[in-house]
Amino acid sequence: MRLRHLALLGAGLVLLLSWGTGTGWCDPPDAPYVPDQVLVKFLPGTPASDIARAHASARAAIRDEIPQIGLQIVGLPPGLSVGRAIALYERNPNVEFVEPDCYVEPMLTPNDPYFHYGQIPLQLMDAEAAWGITTGSMSVPIAILDSGANFDHPDLQGRLVPGWDFVEADGDPTDGHGHGTAVTGVPGATSDNAFGITGVTWQNPVLVVRIGDHTAWTTWSRMAQGITYAADRGVRAINLSYAGTSYPSSVASAVAYAWTRGAVTVASAGNESSGAPHYPAGLPHVVAVSGVEDHDLLVYYSNYGSWIDVSAPCGSLTTSRSGGFGDVGGTSISAPFVTGLFGLVFAANPSLTPEQAVDIVCQTATDLGDPGFDEYYGWGKINLYQAVLAASQMPGPGEDTTPPTVSITAPGPGSALSGLVAVSVNSTDDVGVALAEAYLDGEIVGSTSTPPCECNWDTTQSADGEHVLQALAYDEAGNMGQSDPVTVTVDNTAPSTAILAPSDGEVVSETTPVSADAYDATTGVQEVRFYVDGEWKATRTAAPYVWNWDTTQHSQGWHSVVAKAFDAAGNEDSSVVVVNVQNASAPLPVTETFTSSVGFKRQPTVRTHAVTVTAPGVVSASLTWGGKADLDLYLYSPAGDLVASSAAPSRGGSEEISYTATETGTYVFEVVAASRKANYTLTVTHP
Repeated sequence: MRLRHLALLGAGLVLLLSWGTGTGWCDPPDAPYVPDQVLVKFLPGTPASDIARAHASARAAIRDEIPQIGLQIVGLPPGLSVGRAIALYERNPNVEFVEPDCYVEPMLTPNDPYFHYGQIPLQLMDAEAAWGITTGSMSVPIAILDSGANFDHPDLQGRLVPGWDFVEADGDPTDGHGHGTAVTGVPGATSDNAFGITGVTWQNPVLVVRIGDHTAWTTWSRMAQGITYAADRGVRAINLSYAGTSYPSSVASAVAYAWTRGAVTVASAGNESSGAPHYPAGLPHVVAVSGVEDHDLLVYYSNYGSWIDVSAPCGSLTTSRSGGFGDVGGTSISAPFVTGLFGLVFAANPSLTPEQAVDIVCQTATDLGDPGFDEYYGWGKINLYQAVLAASQMPGPGEDTTPPTVSITAPGPGSALSGLVAVSVNSTDDVGVALAEAYLDGEIVGSTSTPPCECNWDTTQSADGEHVLQALAYDEAGNMGQSDPVTVTVDNTAPSTAILAPSDGEVVSETTPVSADAYDATTGVQEVRFYVDGEWKATRTAAPYVWNWDTTQHSQGWHSVVAKAFDAAGNEDSSVVVVNVQNASAPLPVTETFTSSVGFKRQPTVRTHAVTVTAPGVVSASLTWGGKADLDLYLYSPAGDLVASSAAPSRGGSEEISYTATETGTYVFEVVAASRKANYTLTVTHP
C-alpha cells in the first residue's frame, strides 16, 4: 500500500484537539498554564442569570474580566482540574469558547547568519514555529546514506556520527565526492552557533553511512546494506537522495525491514522531468519527495507521478565538501528537508509508529496544485510547524483518551411519567468515572462522584409534554462521555371521564348497557374500568367504552356504578351514578301429584298427565310404583315433541326425568306399562 493512501490523521486530529489530559493545550504542548484558572467567553446576549448558573455548576468564580471583548477570567475551586472545567463549560450552549490560560514564550530563531537570507525556503516552511515546540532530540537519530560527509566541516561539528563505508568496507565514511556533505548539511548543520547555516534539526544525531563512490554513484546492494545497517542502529529516518528506473526488490526488502524496526525511509523523486516511477522513491513504505522552486511551483526538472507523497524545496544553501557553503539544487536537496522533519516529528513524540509519522507529515502539508492529492506535489509542500504540532498532540502510550460510556437506564425512552420519578444513570470507564451528571432539558438535576448516579425528579414542577433527559460522565483525564438523549412525556393531568348511560337515579333491569366517555390530551386514555358497588367488573381499552351489565345478578334496589379512566402516566379520573335495579320476580315452583294404575285388564297400558308451565325453568318428574311391573316415563313439549324420557328396564322402583323449559305452555307426561301392571304415583315440579 502506498503511503499517500494512509488516512489515520484525518479523524485523529479532532480527538487530539479536545481538552483531555493536558498535553497539547498550549503552544508548545509542554508549555505551562495557570492551573486554577480558565478563560471563558459567553455568546452575546446571554442573560446574566444563565452566566451565573454556569459558573455555579462548576463552583467557579469570576476573578477578572475584559468587558470590551466579553472575556471572563474564571477561578476554579480546589479539586477541579483545568481539563474537567473546560469539559463542563464546553457542554453549555451559551459558551462561545473556553480555553486554558497558557504561558507563552517568544518564538525560537537561530542566530546562524546565513539563516536569514540564505535559507528562505526553510523559513517559509514555518521552521521557527516548529523549533518553538522542539529542536529535535539526542535520542532520535537519523541517517544520511550517500557519498559520505566532511567530518571536519566547522558547521557539522557535534552533529555527525561516523557509520560504515560500504564502498571501502571500513569505518571511515568520509565524503569522496561532495554530494553527501551537501545533503547532510540540510538536516544536520550545527544550529544556533552564530556560524554558517541552520539545520532542520538541531539536536538529532546524524548517522553518516557511505554507499556512494567518488562519483557519488551507488548500487542496489550497497543501498540495501546501508538501509539495514542504519535500521539496526535505531535510526528513525533514513535519507536516500538517489533515483533509478529499475525496480530493486533487494532495496524494497531492506526498506520493509527498516519499517518494522521503526524507521521511515525518504527518497528523492529524481531530476528527469519524467512521470515514470523512479526508485527507491516509488517503493512501498518510502516517502517520495518531488521538488518545488521559490514560488511553490514544481521545478521544471522534478519527476512526478501518482507515486509522489510530498514536495519540498529543491534548492538551499548548505555545507560543502571544501568546508564552506554553497547553493545546491535538485530533488537530492528536497529529500533531506523531509528526513529532517521526521527527526523533529519523532522527537516531539517518540511513541509514533512509522505509519503515524508518515500520515502526520502528509496530512499537515501545505496543499499545492489541485485540491487534495495530485501527482506533482503529492499531499503538498511539507510544513514543519503543523507536522510537529500534530505529532506533539498525538496521545502517547498509556495516555487516557477514552471517554466514559454513559447511559440513562431509567426511565426508558418514550415513558409517560407523573409525580416523583427516579432517574438512573449508569457510567463506566476503562480507568474510572470521576463525575456523572443527569440533565433535564439541558439543566442539571443530579450529579455524583461515586456512580451510579441516582436522583429523583419531581415531574409536577415540569410542564406536561415532552422533555429530554441526558447524562454526561467524566474521567480523571477530563474525557467526557455523553449518553443518547431519552425523550419522555410528563403527564400530571388526570383524564376526563363521564358516564353517559345510565343516568343517575335511573331504574334499570335485565341487561343494561353502561357507556362512558374518556379523554386525555397528553398521553391518551389507556383503559376504562367499570365497577358496581366497588367491585371491579369489566375493562375496556379502546373507545367506545361500553359494558353490558347483567343486573339480574344483583339484588333489587340501589347500586353505585363507577367508570374509572387511566392515562399512560397512571393518572386516573372517576365518574359515578347511582341506579335502582328492578327486575320482575320469578314465579314460585308448582308441585303436582298424580296417582293411577296401568296394565290391568280392561285398563289402558298408557296414562297421560298434563301440566301448565307459565315461565321458563326446570321441569322435573319422579315416578314411583311397587310390584314386578316395568314402567317407563316420557315428556312431550307443547308442540308435541319428545323432550325427555326414562325407559330403563326395571321391575318395581322409580324413574326420574328433568328438562329445562324455554317456552311456556302445556307439557304432557306419559306413563307406560312396559310389562305387567302397577299402581303408581307421579310427582311433577315446574315453574
